[in-house]
Amino acid sequence: MRRLDFALAAGVLLCAAAPAAWAPAWADDSSAALKAGGLVFTKQAHIRMAREDLYISPTRVKVRYAFVNDGKTDVDTIVAFPLPDIDVREFYYEPLGTTLDASPNFMGFKLTVDGKPVEATADARAVLDGKDVTDKVKAAGLPLNIVGTKLVDMLEKMPLAARKKFAAQGILEMDGDDAHPHWIAKTSFWWHQKFPAGKTVVIGHEYQPVTGQFFFGENDLTAKEPGYAKYYCIDGGTQAAIRAKIRKLDPMGANGRYLQGTQTEFVLKTANNWKGGIGQFRLTLDKLKPDNALSLCWDGALKKTGATTFEAARDGFAPARDVKLLVLQ
Repeated sequence: MRRLDFALAAGVLLCAAAPAAWAPAWADDSSAALKAGGLVFTKQAHIRMAREDLYISPTRVKVRYAFVNDGKTDVDTIVAFPLPDIDVREFYYEPLGTTLDASPNFMGFKLTVDGKPVEATADARAVLDGKDVTDKVKAAGLPLNIVGTKLVDMLEKMPLAARKKFAAQGILEMDGDDAHPHWIAKTSFWWHQKFPAGKTVVIGHEYQPVTGQFFFGENDLTAKEPGYAKYYCIDGGTQAAIRAKIRKLDPMGANGRYLQGTQTEFVLKTANNWKGGIGQFRLTLDKLKPDNALSLCWDGALKKTGATTFEAARDGFAPARDVKLLVLQ
């Protein structure tokens, strides 16, 4: 595991889907298929991810893939990018990380293929206990997601009889006369993609990540819950440096002796849906300000390339873990 010292001032799918301050993860593109119930992610036998360039910061994620079709015939398939699942029940009560006030594209997802903009199609679903309840939620006249919608206001204005009716169907929970949503909002963007035999196709996208935000104090370094030190592989030397920085803070200041933390996650393991691993992989991490601290669990070397950036490169990379990035400021 590689940790960045505090003194340094630290996906696409084919279709046939943190501690304390929650930050949903998003994934590499993957192969997929459209079937009843939505997208089903599949594995492609002849298309390999020859290269992936991944940039992650608390405010922006940019990915560029080079795919090669090693087969003898062209492949026409669906490629999909899954957004993080949103538990509308949980976030009816608790704040979500950074999102755009839009639905279904609450991350501002933008797609290019060979340098040209492409409009992807949104596939939005409501799922309860593994079952698709999209039609039931729509029949209730409710939006599928709590992000970028008036779901809270609409539930408050819903007649009591209607609330009880939909609670009996399981999509709402009753607390006295109050009703709360009870499903997971799943969203993916998908598009038809042709991979010509023996050719390279470059797919790129960028978006604003759903970054969790929280206060980070000295006790967070040793607490068993939420266990930041273990979750982000903060080693002993880095912990000592963080403590020193916290103790310099004015206890009477706006945030007292607490740093502001952000956590940003990226699901790398879906890259394994393609043929083989990633031929050439380059990761760029950006902590945004020179004095910020950055930490994550990473197998291999990380090289400082600028005042706020670090890079890692791997060949023949088969990801065994996902990126979980902690930045403290």
